[in-house]
Amino acid sequence: MQNMIKFDQNIFSWFNSFVGQNEVFDQIIKFFAVYLIYLVPILFIFFWFWKRNQKTQKFLLELFLTSVVSWQVIARIIGMVVNRPRPSTFAGAREIIFHPPTYAFPSDHALFLAFLTTYLYLSGYKKIGNLALAATIIISMSRIIVGFHWPADILAGWILGIILAYAFYLIKDKLEKYIINPLWDLLKKIKLT
Repeated sequence: MQNMIKFDQNIFSWFNSFVGQNEVFDQIIKFFAVYLIYLVPILFIFFWFWKRNQKTQKFLLELFLTSVVSWQVIARIIGMVVNRPRPSTFAGAREIIFHPPTYAFPSDHALFLAFLTTYLYLSGYKKIGNLALAATIIISMSRIIVGFHWPADILAGWILGIILAYAFYLIKDKLEKYIINPLWDLLKKIKLT
């Protein structure tokens, strides 16, 4: 176990060593680490209103609900149980952005993005899945570089995101019958579909 922790620290140190070398790079990596993920809800809203057809909107509703449960419920519970400190506690870590002292394991950003990517692929949305995969890699790596996560946090987030996407995909029919369809009917009544 100690060897794994040391290996994680060495990989983190290598990624984190890029910080502070170039101001332009630091600003770009900050954008990727903190702000690029906000493109996801913007895209959800855009596709909801742009592709106003029942199939697309029901899929977006399903994707939104399952990804939020994975990200905001399951990842938080695991984080509270494991309670691994962020790399800023590691001697020699360079911080270019302050992050509040919350759990680091698993990376909820990595989990959320890996979930979205996997669910898109499983549902047949290969092109947008490829874009989501690129965003998953860029955002995840940038969060190591800026010192928010250990590499193992990212890897765990990816693995959990993929597993949860498969699990939710396997119960897709039941989700649709008991959750998505009733929500869809409610959204129709209030004219949001």
